[in-house]
Amino acid sequence: MTHNSDPILPNDAASYTAMALMASRSFIYVICGLFLTVGLMLIYLSLSLDERQVLHSETDAARMLEGRQDKIGTVLADDAFWIDAFSYTYGSINTAWAFERDNIGPSLFSTYDLDGVFIIGPNAETRYGIIDGELSDIDASEWITGDLPALLAKARRESVEDEIAYAYFSVRGTPAVVFAAVIRPDNSYDQFDQLSYLVYADVLTDSKLMVIQEAFNLRGLKANLGAAPDARRPQLTLQEDVGDMVTLQWESEALGRSVLSKFLPMLFLLGVVVAMLVKNLRRRIIHASEMIEAAQRALQVSEQRFKNISEASSDWIWETDRDQILIYLSERFTQLTGLPCHDWIGRPLSELLTYDTTVLASAAEHCNAAGRKPILCEMRDSNDSLHYCQLFVREVRVGDQLQGYQGTVCDITQETEAKARIEHISHHDSLTGLANRHRLNQYLNDRLNQGLSGDRPLFLLALDLDRFKPINDTFGHATGDLVLQKVADAISRCIRETDLVARLGGDEFIVVATDCRTYEHAERLCQRLIEEINQPIRIYGNEVSVGTSIGIAAAPYHGLTAEDLLRYGDIALYEAKSKGRNLFQFYEPAMNERIMERRQLEMDMRQALHRREFRLVFQPRYNATTQKIVGAEALVRWLHPTRDLLSPACFIPLAEETGLIFELSDWVLHEACLNALSWHDNVLVSVNLSPMEFQRNDVADRIAAVIERTGIAPQRLELEITESVMLEDATSALTMMKKLKALGVRLSMDDFGTGYSSLGYLRSYPFDGIKIDRSFIMDLDQTQSSEALVNAIISMGHALALTVTAEGIETAEQLGKVVELACDQAQGFYLGRPVSPMQFRQVVEEMELS
Repeated sequence: MTHNSDPILPNDAASYTAMALMASRSFIYVICGLFLTVGLMLIYLSLSLDERQVLHSETDAARMLEGRQDKIGTVLADDAFWIDAFSYTYGSINTAWAFERDNIGPSLFSTYDLDGVFIIGPNAETRYGIIDGELSDIDASEWITGDLPALLAKARRESVEDEIAYAYFSVRGTPAVVFAAVIRPDNSYDQFDQLSYLVYADVLTDSKLMVIQEAFNLRGLKANLGAAPDARRPQLTLQEDVGDMVTLQWESEALGRSVLSKFLPMLFLLGVVVAMLVKNLRRRIIHASEMIEAAQRALQVSEQRFKNISEASSDWIWETDRDQILIYLSERFTQLTGLPCHDWIGRPLSELLTYDTTVLASAAEHCNAAGRKPILCEMRDSNDSLHYCQLFVREVRVGDQLQGYQGTVCDITQETEAKARIEHISHHDSLTGLANRHRLNQYLNDRLNQGLSGDRPLFLLALDLDRFKPINDTFGHATGDLVLQKVADAISRCIRETDLVARLGGDEFIVVATDCRTYEHAERLCQRLIEEINQPIRIYGNEVSVGTSIGIAAAPYHGLTAEDLLRYGDIALYEAKSKGRNLFQFYEPAMNERIMERRQLEMDMRQALHRREFRLVFQPRYNATTQKIVGAEALVRWLHPTRDLLSPACFIPLAEETGLIFELSDWVLHEACLNALSWHDNVLVSVNLSPMEFQRNDVADRIAAVIERTGIAPQRLELEITESVMLEDATSALTMMKKLKALGVRLSMDDFGTGYSSLGYLRSYPFDGIKIDRSFIMDLDQTQSSEALVNAIISMGHALALTVTAEGIETAEQLGKVVELACDQAQGFYLGRPVSPMQFRQVVEEMELS
């Protein structure tokens, strides 16, 4: 048989196939390069657009700030280099000229939105100050935080050139621009040691930043003292050669990223479609090439080694003889371990990997069995670092003759360590590293299952930190977290290795002590914990201190389950906290009964308002000299359905703790004002406010609503406030009292004299009167020291233009002394006990008729 055409040679077919595959790959590379170029160009253009936006907004912000500072600086220069300013402030400050005639007065605040204006003497003393448009005695160095003398020195230097100085400082924790200039009659006057300084403070408050934000489209504008908390842009750093650094930071509109987010998905979808088309074309080319090559190529059976390699997934490949002596290692072995291959050829595999040689032979024999598992082993690399590995193995046979073993090794170090980390995280608190609730329950159950006796008890200590909430509120949660870590370290230092410390969350800790043999040992451990936790903690230059209260439950005395011990420890902890701070308390069954009784009382109180079980009584207050009624104090009583009439001491603390005090206080205010409407117009009604009400910002709004609903004249309502309100948060309390005074009501400090700084509060807070605590009146008619003390309080109150009321008058002699000492008003059982609203109304009517 003859052929008319030349046959296609095998080499030619392979060449054609290779050319077709190369062409298809080149086409794919071109398409990928094209899409990649378009994508990169799109990303570059979008990012460039965003960068130009950032630069433009930063330039606008800089111009805005420069214009504002120029405006204030011009005003400052006009006021400071003014002969009238020098004339009326040199020697002594003419307040009438400066403030009342508004030459250096309130108009600066309304016109230029300043927050503080000060005149500071040559010796850096504050001679004149206006804060928020009002005259103030606050020293400028107290109000402005920073190196104010350095700014004054700079102002002195700049004055030679008729210039002013400014820098950035902190005012009450808020960034501020502070301007300063020397007050002098003309530029020839250079006796600076005799001249005063005029200082303007422009605080970058949230309201000002909001105005700037809207005017210049600086969305989310924030001002930070120091460097910004993150390095994102846009931002503007402000700093002079004196003062602090201030960073302005806002959000970019990110138009480029917006464009990118719209077009990239479209480009991606187009790329997917093109990829599918190219893939289909390449598959057809490959299929045609394979058909040509298959027609000329003889099938060959791959060697056993490469067949096994193709079936296994491995990191590096090994092969041994029948005695498990290495005869081959792949190049990946050196890349992954750093060990040379030739150093291990001819050595046993068991020297390289730690495994059981008999297990390897058995696994290789059953390599084709379903569900086979790899052999776990370990090895060390060239740096002597330990690696965890999986060993896969199969037999190498020629016919029925075993020639050796071959397989792969997969490094699972990262997976093993990650599993260990996950195991640790699941049992430990992420903040302190202590055991968590899950680990605590596991530990308790294990120890309790081992059995306990009177000779080997187990003590569970439930700890709760005292004074921790003010640290979080004052310094922030980051500082609070550091304090918790320090406390965790302190607790760990007090226990033994066999004990367990756990954090349940917040500021709650649990100590499981297993080596305490007696109650005395547990007491010593509690005392050691209290002393260690009470040590001052220094964080970020601030020294803070916390205490702890501890509740103790013991097994087998109190319970034999983890749930019971934790519950009893919590009950004992509540008992310890109710008795004060830095105390520990062992659990007693009676505590549980008190807890249940308290819970029942709480449930009853929640229904009491709806059932109208609360009652008001009024204790009259008299003019001490004329003994005519001037007012009455509203006192609440609870007519309990089963426990008869309860005094406030039985339920007010519980109402404050559960939050029911707000609803109860609204009811008392409303009822007291309604009753007062039936009295004579000059008779006041006094209502006590709980300190808890000042922890919310709505107390003024609630009282305004009561006044509006009842129609009572605000000046007839007197609110009695204890000093503890100021001790908790003096700044917030002052703000709230100003809001109350704006309603027109009277404010009186109750129990005056029991706090440690009442005089300071009387000077700073807008009180109308004080009530001398009954403890000072008890011995008034018996000791001269008591009389002198009461006399001093009355004199001080009158000096501050306050109405002084003596509480607790129980004898005629006490009343006589109060009148003799010129006290304004008196109140007590001798003058009148608390009576019902109807009885008090009758007393008032009888007084009017007499």
